[in-house]
Amino acid sequence: MKAIRFHANIPRYLLTKALGKLTQSAYYSFFPPTKLDDIPEPEVRPGWVKVQTKYAGICGSDVNTVLLRESPLLEPLCSFPSVMGHENVGIVAEVGEDVTGLKRGDRVVLDPILSCKTRGIPLCHHCEKGNNVRCDNYDATENLSSGFDTGWCHDTGGAFSPYYLAHESSLFKVPKNVSDENAVLVEPLTVGIHAVTRYLPQDTDDVIVIGAGVIGIMVITALRALGCKANIIAVDKVESQGKLAVERGGADKFIQVKKDYYKNLAKDFNARLYSPLLEKKELVVGGGADVVFECVGLPNTIEDALRFTKAGGKMVLIGNPDKITIDWSLIWFREIKVLGSFGSCIEDFGDTKKHAFNIALELMSSGKVDLSWMITHKFNFPRDYKKAFKSCFNKAKYNMMKAVFSFDED
Repeated sequence: MKAIRFHANIPRYLLTKALGKLTQSAYYSFFPPTKLDDIPEPEVRPGWVKVQTKYAGICGSDVNTVLLRESPLLEPLCSFPSVMGHENVGIVAEVGEDVTGLKRGDRVVLDPILSCKTRGIPLCHHCEKGNNVRCDNYDATENLSSGFDTGWCHDTGGAFSPYYLAHESSLFKVPKNVSDENAVLVEPLTVGIHAVTRYLPQDTDDVIVIGAGVIGIMVITALRALGCKANIIAVDKVESQGKLAVERGGADKFIQVKKDYYKNLAKDFNARLYSPLLEKKELVVGGGADVVFECVGLPNTIEDALRFTKAGGKMVLIGNPDKITIDWSLIWFREIKVLGSFGSCIEDFGDTKKHAFNIALELMSSGKVDLSWMITHKFNFPRDYKKAFKSCFNKAKYNMMKAVFSFDED
């Protein structure tokens, strides 16, 4: 079968980085680390399930991987070559021995985290508490190659292929009234749910969401779906995305990143702006947001998030950053709490605890959340994989919100 795999190969990496300065096509043509390979179908194992992919979402982290923008820091917790793709909806094609909760034909979505239970080893103290995203054993290789999630593990495969493997405990049945277009967006919605439930603003708080792309809108959607009445300001450089954050996500206001961006945002908080010596960005004084959700991960957006977090406030980093230089003086001077948010797990939900995937599916099944409108582009797999990457590299040009690979026959 055909699969898109990432090869941790230094010559490929260096050559593609060099050619990428001349043409973006270098990242999916010539000799790139990301390439379409012929590989055998995976063989199911006890406790595991073989899933046939219907839709696979193309995540921003996938695009950054293809563009070689991801930090290499976590490379020891991965195994290569790995089939990419962690957002998906699929059909159970085969079940292994000891699988009791699933049967062939079930429609499922995948929690991609490969923690202790998935690996069949004793639970670390994080996994015992349901915080499997903080697992200490992503590198435990007794039963499974290293990898912190599907898409970064050689043994499991990933959704950028017709079939992949998943542990029974990682799969969630999709209710009949939840469409495939909604189901493929369950995983990114859980990212928003995780960030929101961990760091839920008060109803009286001011909130900034930097980045009104997929994850930014997921954060806003999760805030509103979980009943948060805080004042939410969405910030993005793309006007169309910002308008959708208000009209479809539930933000109170959108401020576009352009020349007068700081002035407009400071006005909302009655803040004062100063231009420090030798600094390109202004200093914000006397106002800011109680909570800032940073959903991009670029140096500029992280700097903006810190500058507009009020003294004693929280800056939640959801966007996946690379190695960057940050001025730490505001964190020190304003006693800002900088918090990370990765993936999802068992979350506080009202008076109970539920897995974020169950919360997301309940919200969709009840009709409280419909995200199908976000899918603006579908690309046939494997025929259109190069076209898909080219389009994802230039989302604004193609007016793209969310792209998926479709495995349905034409």
